[in-house]
Amino acid sequence: MCYRDPEKGIALVLEVIGDLKSAQGHTPLEDFDHFCAYSGLAEAEVGRLPFLWTKYAYLSAWKPADETGQRPAAVSSVSDRREDDEAAVAAFRLQVGMLLRDLPPGTVAELDELCIAWWNGNDLVFAHLCDDDPDRIEEEFDLNDCEWNERREAFEGWLKEPKYSSRAEVRDWVLRQRQP
Repeated sequence: MCYRDPEKGIALVLEVIGDLKSAQGHTPLEDFDHFCAYSGLAEAEVGRLPFLWTKYAYLSAWKPADETGQRPAAVSSVSDRREDDEAAVAAFRLQVGMLLRDLPPGTVAELDELCIAWWNGNDLVFAHLCDDDPDRIEEEFDLNDCEWNERREAFEGWLKEPKYSSRAEVRDWVLRQRQP
């Protein structure tokens, strides 16, 4: 992740978005240019860094036609769906990471009954909770296609209504990792 460098963040978001278009058929950069023209935002007036942060925020919130419910007329192939899933996972990771990174160590996103995530100071960590004791962490996992497909509805629901808690176990891990 690249939270302190808006240019790298913009590049990452654009890579994730790929060649997707808005419901009106525009690229995210075309929509941002329109936003600037409409709002009067100009890099020369606000400065380079504020302009880049605004662009990063705009592109991070930009929604392609696929996410607004307006699917293109062509039927997507299996490889297109795989690319869509990869983009959705990357976007989800980016959003959850941005939400967690400024919260106190030990704060976890309660993604569903048996899955949490936290910011370890450098990256987002996902973990399963024990089935018989949800107060205990069973194991960390990578958010791969299988996990994403199995829990996508819950994860997307979490983004609409984030739920957080604090876990001493996670706080202790994160603080130990930060010690020299």
